[in-house]
Amino acid sequence: MYLIKQIKERLSPPFFISFLNKTTVLLFSILSAGYLSGEELKEYYVEVVVFEQLEVSQDEDLSPAALDFGALNLITLLEKQSSEINTDAIERSFDVEVAEELIQNLDSIELTLEQNTQLQAEPEKKKPLLTTDKWFEKNDQLKELNNIYRRLDRRKEYKVLHKFSWMQPALADKETPFIHEKFDVHGLLIRLYQSRYLHLDLIGYMNGALESSKNIEQIESIKFSALQDSIPGDVDSIKIPVSSQILYMEELPKLEDELIIESKPMAPMITEGMVEYVLREDRRIFKNESHYFDHPKMGIIVSVYDSSL
Repeated sequence: MYLIKQIKERLSPPFFISFLNKTTVLLFSILSAGYLSGEELKEYYVEVVVFEQLEVSQDEDLSPAALDFGALNLITLLEKQSSEINTDAIERSFDVEVAEELIQNLDSIELTLEQNTQLQAEPEKKKPLLTTDKWFEKNDQLKELNNIYRRLDRRKEYKVLHKFSWMQPALADKETPFIHEKFDVHGLLIRLYQSRYLHLDLIGYMNGALESSKNIEQIESIKFSALQDSIPGDVDSIKIPVSSQILYMEELPKLEDELIIESKPMAPMITEGMVEYVLREDRRIFKNESHYFDHPKMGIIVSVYDSSL
């Protein structure tokens, strides 16, 4: 039996990330489904439409510009995971011995009778759960901006370059990375962060051969921090039976230990160079609204709305 406090101590970031690469953490699924609630951290859907303005005034100064984002904190959106039916697992589930073994190995969360009675007597208002598994997952579907996208696509003076969406938490300014989204020879760096108010900070560019790292480790770190911070402090006394194979190893990795990651060939990073056009703006925004960022040659429309809508 483990206390929530002990689980917090054991799940240090390097241990958690390395462990995710080796097995499925049942505890993570249980906590995400039943115990994690967003008390302060807010989740938002972000939708983006980028288009080129084909009718440009001759009076505009559109000289090429140098762009360098080597010092910026960058990530790339994750590809959406496709769902596949495991037919072999379905067939095995009809095997009585296998089914009994699975049932015996399932870990469950059990509250004492006194705690159960208290929860039934004093029902609490449910708080929104954090859907961390969907964070920073790229989607090509639009909801709020779909009508605008269709109108732009029909107009001859505009050329739609890209559309995409994702879900993310609103983190503090210094904790929020830029999302680098590439499309053809164009690109967009965008970040949504929370200071006193919500802000959108973006850099749009056209005709530039720039590359950046995917930085998946940082996305997992953001998810882990949210998981750790969202466990309520008042549930330290709840005992959770967890298999020792899940939470305990003979020797836990130390914080200073470096994770061993297999080297894979990566595309060369090109974080600086000349681009034909640049649009940059950091703007205070309000949620559940659409925001237009204008440039003589390009336009960017961003919608930010509460994930609970």
